[in-house]
Amino acid sequence: MSSQAGLIVVSGRRSCRGSLSVELASGSFLMVVFVLLSLHLGIIIFGAYLNDRVCRDACRNAAQGKDIGESTRLANAVVKGYSSSSFLDAPQIAAPLVYQDFAGSPPSQTSPYVSVTTTTKATMPFGVLAFFDAGILQDGKLTFRKTYTFPIVRIK
Repeated sequence: MSSQAGLIVVSGRRSCRGSLSVELASGSFLMVVFVLLSLHLGIIIFGAYLNDRVCRDACRNAAQGKDIGESTRLANAVVKGYSSSSFLDAPQIAAPLVYQDFAGSPPSQTSPYVSVTTTTKATMPFGVLAFFDAGILQDGKLTFRKTYTFPIVRIK
C-alpha cells in the first residue's frame, strides 16, 4: 500500500468546451432584461409618486380659496410649479374642481369640501418591454390619475 492511498487522482480534461461562453451570454441577456425592467418600474413608481404629490398639494392649496375661481387659481399655481422630466409629462388638472360649500350652510354631519383630480403621463422608454403594446400601454404611455378631497379651510 502506497502513501497515496487516500488521494484520488483525477486525470483528464473537462470535455465541455464552450460552456462558460454559453453561461456568460445567457447571464448577460438576463441582466439586460432585468435592468430594462427595473428602469420601467422606476419610471412607474416615480410617476405615481409625483402625481400623488401634485394632486395632494393642489387640493390642499385649493381648499384655502374663498370661491371656486380662487380655488382654481390656487390649484393651477401649484400644478404649474411641477415641470416635466425626460419620461414624465407635466402634471395637469384633469377635470374641473369640485367646490362644494353648500352656500354657507352645510347639512349636519357634513363639511364643505373641494376635490381636485390630476393626471400625469409616463412614456416607457423601450417599446418591446411595454408588454407587447397591449392593454393600458398600447401607445407606450401610462397615465396616472389621482383625486383628492379636502375640507374647505377659509383663512381670514
